[in-house]
Amino acid sequence: MNLTLHERSEKILKQRIKQLNPRDPFNFVFMGDSRGDGPNDNCFTMSGEFELVLKKAVELNPLFIIHGGDTVYTGKKEYLEHFVKVVEKIAPNIPMFVCVGNHDELYLDESNLENFRATIGKVHWVIDIPVFNFRCIALNNVISPKNKIYGFTDRELNYLEQQLEDAPRNTVVAMHAQPNIGRWSNLEGFPVTTPQSQEFFDLIQEHRVKKVLVSHVHAYDEQFIRKNRNGSFTLGRGTDFVLSGGAGAPLDFEPPLILNNYNFTEFFVSRYDILGPLLWKDFGRPRRNCL
Repeated sequence: MNLTLHERSEKILKQRIKQLNPRDPFNFVFMGDSRGDGPNDNCFTMSGEFELVLKKAVELNPLFIIHGGDTVYTGKKEYLEHFVKVVEKIAPNIPMFVCVGNHDELYLDESNLENFRATIGKVHWVIDIPVFNFRCIALNNVISPKNKIYGFTDRELNYLEQQLEDAPRNTVVAMHAQPNIGRWSNLEGFPVTTPQSQEFFDLIQEHRVKKVLVSHVHAYDEQFIRKNRNGSFTLGRGTDFVLSGGAGAPLDFEPPLILNNYNFTEFFVSRYDILGPLLWKDFGRPRRNCL
């Protein structure tokens, strides 16, 4: 029986966790938006950057890689299978766990994840490493890919609340779309003023989530965001939101972001804290011509 990417990754991670020394921090990588154009291309992405990004990540020997979504341009089964094939070739011994992006949906239609589940695997997943007081919770905040609507359903918030009930000190939330706030105000993320979004911020602040990892925008940026009691927000304080969407998709050059370049981020986890992001960029040029 063929394993999904998630099932394969769970098996590898289980073995790698056994090799950890609790006295030494472990590292993990977060990247997003590779958006491959399917098996007919002679490179995974139009420029071949995803291969370079992933190869550099593998060199760091992270315990695992989190992909923030938009693995492919459209969620046809052959596209997603091609993504899995490339990952297994370049990173055969590194687990990769994937959040759902709007382009991972079947034909960009409403909430159709049949092909994603058949190839990538679980939509909702949790990585627990108790000896490091670590938990990563994956959310699906793509409500309507066709209409570019992002945010949180009541069901999604109930799931998050359940996972946060006994959250350890090193808790991370990973999802695709970023909040529409600060430098990200006009970048097709999720609105921060809806009741569901306000509840999301209340939950992550109440349970002291250390990092929220997002992609969706093809660049790099970081914002600290705190929701106030009156529903307003303060920037520069609060929860650390890290945006890394530079794993191969066409770059966004217009928004006022920190870095408009191909990138991924690295984090270091001890029993007491999560350090990072450490930003990686400048991966060179593909050795072969691409479309």
